[in-house]
Amino acid sequence: MSTGPTTTTEVVRVHASGPAAQAVATLLAALDQGLAGRPAAAVLFFASSAYDPAHLAPAISGHFPTAAVIGCSTAGEFTDQSNGTGGVSAVALPHGLLRTATAALGHLDPDPSEGTAAAVRDLEHRLGAQLRTLDPDRHLGLILVDGMHGSEEQVNDMLGNTAPLLGFVGGSAGDDFTFRTTWVSVGAQYSHHGVALMLCESAVPFQVVKSCSFTPTGRTLEVTEADVENRTVYEFDNRPAVTAYAEAIGADPTTLSAENWMEHPVGLMIDGQPWIRSPQQVLPDGGLRFYCQIHPGMRVEIMRSTDLLAETSAALHAARTTLGGDVAGAVLFNCCLRRLEMDAKDLSDKFPSALAGIPAAGFHTYGESWFGHVNQTLTGVVFGPVS
Repeated sequence: MSTGPTTTTEVVRVHASGPAAQAVATLLAALDQGLAGRPAAAVLFFASSAYDPAHLAPAISGHFPTAAVIGCSTAGEFTDQSNGTGGVSAVALPHGLLRTATAALGHLDPDPSEGTAAAVRDLEHRLGAQLRTLDPDRHLGLILVDGMHGSEEQVNDMLGNTAPLLGFVGGSAGDDFTFRTTWVSVGAQYSHHGVALMLCESAVPFQVVKSCSFTPTGRTLEVTEADVENRTVYEFDNRPAVTAYAEAIGADPTTLSAENWMEHPVGLMIDGQPWIRSPQQVLPDGGLRFYCQIHPGMRVEIMRSTDLLAETSAALHAARTTLGGDVAGAVLFNCCLRRLEMDAKDLSDKFPSALAGIPAAGFHTYGESWFGHVNQTLTGVVFGPVS
């Protein structure tokens, strides 16, 4: 089954499902139909972990030999016309929308920083220029990174040091909540502990979007003891972390659960905007593990969940307005915890309609990237119209 090819917009997005060979054939036929003879500069695909990357990456990249092609495993896939699990979503960005696109695969084992640096060197060699010299108004980075080894902070730190003004936006690969292994791919190659980097030179204006449906409660906690590498907080305000957090949200510390995490993550406030860090679990040693690193000395605000669909729609409408009202499409990365919230509130079928009528494709992630690693957020890029 497939949904979504179009010849009326510059971005082509599709969704396919079924056995791998069938899904790939359907997806490629739909992309070809939507491109209508236009060459693709870049293709991104996002697939259920039920698919073997060896059955997807070579076939998709081989079909687009002149395009930069990256992909990853997911915790669900979507377009502006469908939202579900167990399939493959993809988006093709044609020449005319992009001037160029270049991709590189970094292997993060044993050193995520060096693996990222090697991928950056590969990109710079292909581009013939250092990333820090590129114009951030014309150039954009897209990133897909392994979601199981906790390497996202090191990867984003390396990218920030290498190209501090150039934004890399994307998400962490998922594995349909089995929490065993994820994969990312560049061309026909793939890695179960890697990062896929794509550098695009856009021919049109673009707008990065970030939306998290939370508001501060006015209650703050200071991290006074933490194991940063393992994303675990042991003390807030010099008190046991679990006790202090539970008290701040009005919950029983012995019954904290995913429902609490979804409704009341914490936010690092920067310029009045929250950058979300979501609790993951209470550890036997009394620590509170998060999906993101939290450092001692940080003051974080207890957040309260608001209207996920309305705020997503508002953020995308704002991007559309900034770009003049007419847009070519978007690539989006939505946190899997937001997917779980939508599932719990019976909102999943309504998610595509919240994408502001923008042709889009993306996936539900194990974390989101944009100048850092965050949770419970939608990130992405919206492209303006081709003139």
